[in-house]
Amino acid sequence: MTKEILTQLYAQPEVLNYLRFNPEWYKILYHQPERYKEFEEEAKSHLKIRTYDKIENFKNQLSFLSSIIAYATK
Repeated sequence: MTKEILTQLYAQPEVLNYLRFNPEWYKILYHQPERYKEFEEEAKSHLKIRTYDKIENFKNQLSFLSSIIAYATK
């Protein structure tokens, strides 16, 4: 793996942990470092840490909070 890929991995602990649990990516990234973006997207998608996932999570929290408020005002 190249030094810049390692730097990017250590900057994102969740993605690094995903790599540790999916060791097939070690081999892929070692031989094809240009596939790092593909790996990162897969990891973020699986871990649900994409921007879309964060927005969806926030939306669900707001929905839950509004239902609690609606229940409390009855």
